[in-house]
Amino acid sequence: MPEEREAIPILMYHSVDASCSDAYRPWMLTPTVFDEHMNALAELKFTTMTVSSLVAAVGGHGSLPERPVVITFDDGFRDFLTGALPILQRYGFRATLYVVSGTVGRTSDWLASLGEESRAMLDWSELREVASSGIEIGAHTVTHPQLDTMGRQAAFNEILGSKLRLEDNLGGAVRTFAYPHGYASARTRALVREAGFESACRVRHALSAANEDPFGLSRVMVTADTTLSDLKQFVTGNGLPVAPPADRLASRAWRLARRVRRWRTLAAAGLRDGLSRA
Repeated sequence: MPEEREAIPILMYHSVDASCSDAYRPWMLTPTVFDEHMNALAELKFTTMTVSSLVAAVGGHGSLPERPVVITFDDGFRDFLTGALPILQRYGFRATLYVVSGTVGRTSDWLASLGEESRAMLDWSELREVASSGIEIGAHTVTHPQLDTMGRQAAFNEILGSKLRLEDNLGGAVRTFAYPHGYASARTRALVREAGFESACRVRHALSAANEDPFGLSRVMVTADTTLSDLKQFVTGNGLPVAPPADRLASRAWRLARRVRRWRTLAAAGLRDGLSRA
């Protein structure tokens, strides 16, 4: 890849809707606010790309526009079709939508702790409609777990299983992946490569760069608290780092803490199951 560190904003959204639980509110933008964001990108003369088209361009299989930006959405909520897509189409913008394959046609049960276990997900016919509109579909695991706290085979099943299920139902290749919760250890990135993906997005709240690892692409978190001024500063390279190192000491310590918590949870669940059978 090229050596220059040109800042490339990859924006991460979740929901565009009118209402949600209080706990989930940081991750939902109203259609009015999302439209303001897209209008700002248009006024700043940004050209949208999908994740795969960005990776191809920086890899020498295409060219970057003068002001590239990538718009991504995580999870695959139905409000992408009803809230986000009409606005994207109004501006002629492209985007990449990362889908939790095991919840297609169901609800977001992994968000129960935020009071959003009933948020509707896209079904297969809706997802095909989204894909036919020019939106890139990427994989986001089967059940949205914290991959770097799982055993190798279980994590690989989540990664590859999401790819195969999406490809079987959409009839096309799924080339890009997003790590649930943004957690992407070196082992997890290797598993994504092994599953046959060509790129993967983490979070990092940082700008990406042309020489960044394609399996550890940095994204900018866009939340309900992101003002229009904030967004303009982010995409123009002000106030954010560019492609920080892949694994910092704090990240490794937090990963270990989450693994310990998961082991304790599993152990407690096993004890409860044993007592219930006794």
